[in-house]
Amino acid sequence: MTFLPSDPNEPSHVEQPESVEPRLATRRELLDDTRREHPRPALFAASLHHRAHVHLRRILIIVGTLTALIAFILILTTAWLRHSMRASLPQLDGALHAPGLTLPVTVTCDAQGVPSIQASNLDDLLFAQGFITAQDRLWQMDALRRHASGQLAEILGPSMVEHDRLQRTLQVSEAADRAIATLPADQLHQLQAYARGVNAFIAQSSSHLPVEFHLLHYTPAPWTPRDTLLVSLAMFQDLSTQFPVKLRREALANHLPAGLLADLYPVGSWRDHPPTQPPPDLTTPVPEVEQIPLDRTQSQTTTPAELLNLSNQFPSLRCPECRAGSNNWAVAASHSASGAPLVSNDMHLALNVPSIWYEASLHATASNTSPELNVTGFTLPGVPFVIVGRNQHVAWGFTNLGADVQDVRIEHLRGSGANLEYQRADGSWQSVAHHHEHIAVRFGHDIDLDVLTTTEQLGAPTISTRAAGVTQIETPIITPLLPNEKRSLSLAWTIYDPGNITSPFLAVNTADDGAALTTALATFGGPSLNLIYADDHNHIGYHALGAIPVRGPATQHLRTLAAPLPTGSAPVDEEDQLNDSDESDEAQSPAPQQPPPTALPTTKPTFDYTIGSPISPIPVDALDAAQTWSGYIPFAQLPAIVDPPNGVLATANSRVQPDDYPYALALNWEPPYRTERINKLLIGRTGLTPADMLALQNDVHSEFDLVVAQRLAYALDHAKLPTNAKRLHQAADILRAWNGDVTPNAVAPSIVTATRATLWPILLTPQIDAHDHRKHRSSDAAALSTLYDWDEQSVALETLLQHTPARWLPPNFANWDDLLVNVIERGLRSAHAPSDLSTWHFGSLHPVEISHPVFATLPLFDHLLGTPTGTGPRITGGDGTTIKAITLHHGPSERFTADLSNPQITWGNITTGQSSNPTSPNYLDQFLPWLNGTTFPLPLTPTQQTHTLTLLP
Repeated sequence: MTFLPSDPNEPSHVEQPESVEPRLATRRELLDDTRREHPRPALFAASLHHRAHVHLRRILIIVGTLTALIAFILILTTAWLRHSMRASLPQLDGALHAPGLTLPVTVTCDAQGVPSIQASNLDDLLFAQGFITAQDRLWQMDALRRHASGQLAEILGPSMVEHDRLQRTLQVSEAADRAIATLPADQLHQLQAYARGVNAFIAQSSSHLPVEFHLLHYTPAPWTPRDTLLVSLAMFQDLSTQFPVKLRREALANHLPAGLLADLYPVGSWRDHPPTQPPPDLTTPVPEVEQIPLDRTQSQTTTPAELLNLSNQFPSLRCPECRAGSNNWAVAASHSASGAPLVSNDMHLALNVPSIWYEASLHATASNTSPELNVTGFTLPGVPFVIVGRNQHVAWGFTNLGADVQDVRIEHLRGSGANLEYQRADGSWQSVAHHHEHIAVRFGHDIDLDVLTTTEQLGAPTISTRAAGVTQIETPIITPLLPNEKRSLSLAWTIYDPGNITSPFLAVNTADDGAALTTALATFGGPSLNLIYADDHNHIGYHALGAIPVRGPATQHLRTLAAPLPTGSAPVDEEDQLNDSDESDEAQSPAPQQPPPTALPTTKPTFDYTIGSPISPIPVDALDAAQTWSGYIPFAQLPAIVDPPNGVLATANSRVQPDDYPYALALNWEPPYRTERINKLLIGRTGLTPADMLALQNDVHSEFDLVVAQRLAYALDHAKLPTNAKRLHQAADILRAWNGDVTPNAVAPSIVTATRATLWPILLTPQIDAHDHRKHRSSDAAALSTLYDWDEQSVALETLLQHTPARWLPPNFANWDDLLVNVIERGLRSAHAPSDLSTWHFGSLHPVEISHPVFATLPLFDHLLGTPTGTGPRITGGDGTTIKAITLHHGPSERFTADLSNPQITWGNITTGQSSNPTSPNYLDQFLPWLNGTTFPLPLTPTQQTHTLTLLP
C-alpha cells in the first residue's frame, strides 16, 4: 500500500479540500505516477550548478593568487637580479683600499674599459692586475680553473659529470700540482703576487660577488698560483688535444686499404708556405715522409659512437671547422708606410661571453729585482702579464703550431687490484699507481674514481736550456673513457712533464728586441706556438716554440726522397690500380701533395737525414723503443728565421716544417689556404698601413671554396641533366660566376657547403663496404665513415676533385661528373635549399652567435634583466678556409696590429667587452665593431682616460 504524493509543482498557497477520504491507489494511478516529473532531479541539478560555480570561483581565486604570487616573485627576482648586477659593478673612480699593496697604484680606464695600471714596483703591479681582472672576470676565472681540474659538476650538476670524469682521468689537476712544485722561485713569486690581488678582491666583494655565484649558490675559493697554472693548462689542452683523432684514424684504418688512407690523410700541400722556407719550386721533389705500418695484431673493440662521444667532449674536435686556429704576420719596414715593421695577430678560438681575452696596459718602474715594465695587449684572465701585445721596443703575436705532443700507448699489464703491474720498455715490471678522484655532483650522487697511471722515463736533455738528466712522467690509463675498449691504453702528453709548465712572461714583456724576446721564450714548454715578432731595430722574425718530443733515440737516419711526379694534369676518371693487400697496408700518409711537375733529377736537401723516429698517427706499443720519448727538439734547432728576403712572415696553423727539416713536428696540419692568401696579399706590396692589416684580417676570400665551386660547375656543365632540372642549371650559373668571396649575400658558398657535407659519406661508405673483410652491415659502414676527421680534409678533397681517381668512384656512377651532380642534388635537398637558389644567402645560413655559458641556459633571463646577455645569431661573412675564419661559435677572439714606428700606434679589440656584468656599458660594446671589422686604439700610454681609480695599501 502507498499514498499518492502531493504535487510539488502546485503553489503552496492553494487550499486543499478539507477532507480527503483515504483510499487505495489503483494500478493505473501508480503507472501515471511514475510518469510524473520527480522533484529531486531538478533540485539536485541546481545544487550541482551552485557547487560548480563555487568550485570555479575557488579555482579562479587560486589561479589569481598564484598568478599574483608568481608576478610578485618575478618582480622581486627582477629587482634582486638587477640590484645584484649593479652592486657587483666595480668601482672605477676615487680611492679604494686594497690590503696587501705596499704603495698606491693608479688605474685609469678608457671608454672600452681597458685598464692602464701604473705601479711603483712589480709586486704591486701584479697584485693590482689580479685585483682589477677579478673585478671584471672573477666568475670566468673560477670557471676556467674548475674546467681544467674537473670540478664543474660541483656547481652545475650531473650534466658536467662526463666532462669532470674526462679531466680527472687525464690528470690535468695533478699535472698542475707537479708543475707548481718545480716552478722557478721567481715565477712562483709572481704568481703569488697576482693571487694576493685576486684574493683581496674576493675578500672585499664577499657581499656583492658577481651574480653567477648567487645564481649557482656558491662562493669562490681563494685563488692560488696552482689555479693560474690550471688556467694555462686549459689553453694548453684546447690547443694540443689530438689523441682522439689518432683513435678514430686507427678505427677507420682497420676497414680501408693503405692506398685510400693515404688519400684521406695528406701531410701538407703544395700550397704551404713554411716561414723558414723560400717560396717552393714546384718542379723540385720533396723528401718522403716515412711511413709506419698499421699493426693489425692489436684488437680494437671501441665502437664508433664511443670515439665520437670522446671527441665531442673537446670543443676543438666537435666539427672540422672548430679547430683552435689563428693568423699572424709581420711585414718589414721596407713594405710599410711608416718606415717601420708592422705586426698583426688574430687568434681564432671558441667564442663565449665574456671574451677569453682581457685587454690591459701594465706599467711598473724598475727596481733592484725587476726591470722597468711598459706593455699593452691581451691578457688571459687568471694569468699575470700580457700574453700577446707590445712594449716600447718589440711587438709579438702567436698562432697554434699544432705540434704532435700526445701519443696513445698500448700497455702490457698483469695482475689486478693493488697487485696490478705494467711492463716497462726494459722488460721489467712495476706497480701501477692508483689515484683516488672524488667528483662532487650537485643535485646528484658523488662519484669516486680510481685513476691508474704508469711512469715513463724521459731521456735527457729535455729542452736546450734545461740541465741534462732523466725525467719521470706519469701517464694515465685512459681506457675507462672508452667502455668497450679491451686494451689498456695510456696517454703520453707533454703536460705531464712538470718542466714544461712555466710562466716566462716577465722576460717576454720586458724584452728590448726580437733576440731578447725569443730567448725569453726558450723555456716555454707549451702549447706549441708560432711566434712572429718585429722590433724597433727594424727586424722581423719567426720562431717555433714549445717542447716537441723526439720519438726514439735522437740519432740520424738517411733521408729518402719522393719520386718526382709526372707532367700534366690527371685525366678525369683516371683508372688507378689499387693494391688491396693487407700486407701492404700502412697508416701513415705520404709526403705533401704537389701539382704534377716536370720530372727532374733528385736534388740533395740541406739536411739529408732525419733525427728520431717518425710520428705514429695511431696508438703505439708501449714497449716499442722507437716510439719512446728520448727528449725534446732543442730550442735552437726549432724552425726560425730573421728578416726573410721577401720582407713578409706569416703563419696560420698550416705546415711550418720545411721539406728538409730533420725532426718530425706534426702530421695533422691545418689547411694552407689562409697562409697562402696572406702571403699573396702581402708579398710585393709597399706602403702598408694598420688599416691594410685590419682589412686583411677581415678578408673573406676562399681559394678552396672557389676550386670546389669551379669543379662542381664543370660537372653540371658536362653531365646529362634533365631538361626540367631548373635548380641544377641555376646552380651551375651561380657557381660558374662566383669569385670566391664568402660574403653574407653570396649564394655559391651555400651550395658548396651543402655539397661538401654530403660528399664524404657518399665516398667513404661504399669503400668501407667493399674493403671491409669483416662484412659489417651498411649501417656499420655509415657509422664508421663518420670517424673520418683530419684537419687537412679540405686538401684531401681538393686533390680528389682535381684528379678524380677511379678507385674512389662509387658503384653505379659512370664518372665523377655524374657523381658530383648527384651529390649536389642530395646536398641541396638535405639542406632544404629553396627552389630559387638566388635567395639562398650564405650569411643567413651560417651566422655567428656568442652567448654566456650560464645566462643562456636560464629562460627569460634577458627579459628579467632588461638587457641582452648574448649577441643572438648575427649574419657575417667568411668560413673555415678564409682569413676571417668564422663559424657559429668559433672565430677571431681578438684582433691586434702594432706599428713599430711609434708605441702609440697600436690597435686592438676583443669579441664582446671587458666586463662580464650585463649591466656594464662594457659588456657587449665591442661586439658590433668586431662583427663589422673595425677596431680601437690600444696605445702603450693611454691618452683618453674616462675613469681614474687609486688603489691604496
